[in-house]
Amino acid sequence: MPNELMISPSAELSIPIDSENKRPELSAEPVHYYPALIGVGVALVIILLFGGIGTFLYHYPEVTKILRDIFIIFLGMGVFVIIMLLIVLIVIIAYLALKIHDLVQLLDREIKPMLEKLQSTVTTVQGTAVFLSNNAVQPIIKTASAVSATQSILRSLFQL
Repeated sequence: MPNELMISPSAELSIPIDSENKRPELSAEPVHYYPALIGVGVALVIILLFGGIGTFLYHYPEVTKILRDIFIIFLGMGVFVIIMLLIVLIVIIAYLALKIHDLVQLLDREIKPMLEKLQSTVTTVQGTAVFLSNNAVQPIIKTASAVSATQSILRSLFQL
C-alpha cells in the first residue's frame, strides 16, 4: 500500500504558519509589547513636558502675561484668516451658481430647439417609411407572392 498515507502514533502535528495572517490576534507567534511601551513612554514625556511648562508659567507671571498676549494675537490672526477663507468660499460658490444658471440657459436656448428639430425629422422619416411600405413594398410583395403561387400551381399541374 504505497499510495496510502500512513500516520504513526509518534508523528507530530505541525501547523503551517501563514505569513500573511489576516487575523494576527489569533496568530501562534508571540506578541511584541514594544509598540505599547513606546506609546506609554511618549505619553509620559508629553505629560511631564506640559507639567513643566505649567509649573514654569505659574512661577513666572510676567512671562505668562507676555505669552498670553502673543497667544491672543495669534488666535486673532487665525480667526482673521478663517474669515477671509470663508469669504473666498462664498464668492466661489456664488460664481459657480451663476455658471450653473448660464449652463441651464444655454441648454434651454440651444439644445431644446435642436431636440424639437430632431423630433420633426424623426416624424418625417417615420412618415416616409410608412409611405414606402404602403406604396412600394407591399405591391412588390403581393406581386411576388402571386407569381410564386402561379409557379407552384403550374408545376403541380404539369408534373403529374
